[in-house]
Amino acid sequence: MEKIPVTIVTGALGAGKTTFVNYVLTAEHGLKVGVIVNEYGAVGIDGALMMTTKEKMIELPNGCVCCTVRGDLLEAAKQLIKSGKVDYLMVETSGLAEAVPVAQTFNVPPLVDEAELDSIICVLDAEYYEDNMKRNKTALEQLQCADIVLLNKVDLVDKKKVEIVKKDIKKHVPTAMIIETEKGRANLKLLLGVGKFNPDKHLEWDRKEHDHAHNTGMETYSTITGPVDSDKFEEFWTKLPENIFRAKGIVCIKESKPGASDELRVAFHKVGKRWDMEFTRPWEEGEVKETKVVFIGTKLKPKELQKGLDKTTS
Repeated sequence: MEKIPVTIVTGALGAGKTTFVNYVLTAEHGLKVGVIVNEYGAVGIDGALMMTTKEKMIELPNGCVCCTVRGDLLEAAKQLIKSGKVDYLMVETSGLAEAVPVAQTFNVPPLVDEAELDSIICVLDAEYYEDNMKRNKTALEQLQCADIVLLNKVDLVDKKKVEIVKKDIKKHVPTAMIIETEKGRANLKLLLGVGKFNPDKHLEWDRKEHDHAHNTGMETYSTITGPVDSDKFEEFWTKLPENIFRAKGIVCIKESKPGASDELRVAFHKVGKRWDMEFTRPWEEGEVKETKVVFIGTKLKPKELQKGLDKTTS
């Protein structure tokens, strides 16, 4: 049986990993791509943001795919491969996860006989590159293991900043291919089925300490509430404190008038001081119309966050 290629997508919080994966899922390339998406928080947000069918995607929330839910990763990969509905596999790690132990999962039985690592792609945020490298050493480890680097959001900085960032990237991964992108869009012929994975470079990973995000003061708070008023929600979001440097969610905007049943399904993203909202797809029949949000930062105050969010539903 021909082995299924596997691409691991890694990168810091808010770099644009899900945006890139969604681009792959909606592009024309002839591949039947299955996705495994991991989130550190208890409420799965990225899975709700994915533009794919449920039978081609498996969520692994509430844990780190490089340690606490690594066994779940193994089972998820086996399930997708045996389904016969995919011929390519992408694993999107949490922004707090190391990529090499994820890669190791595919190089031991039984997956080593059914799947073959194609590359590790690290997505970087050009605007917040330095901040991410300083904030969490996992961001540097994610970069150091990259076979391919997507320098994303280059449209948000000037050319001088792009060149400075690229120069620093090359210090850490001199052999990696660097591709500049906007909104995760790139020539997929350079990224899928390219055979860039170098086992000699990656599979010697055997750190005694595995502390990364778990011992760096990083916290998450996930919550679910009802449909929100768009103006109140925007006011809430623009006043979030700076210690919350990443937040995302699926937002249910209230119906235009009672009984109209025209609630909007909107994706929300906050990275640093930058935030945006965009329409996704219509609510499916039978789908619960609710707002799901995850906050990531330091010294979070869940009660205050919940109180503020609840006010947007009144």
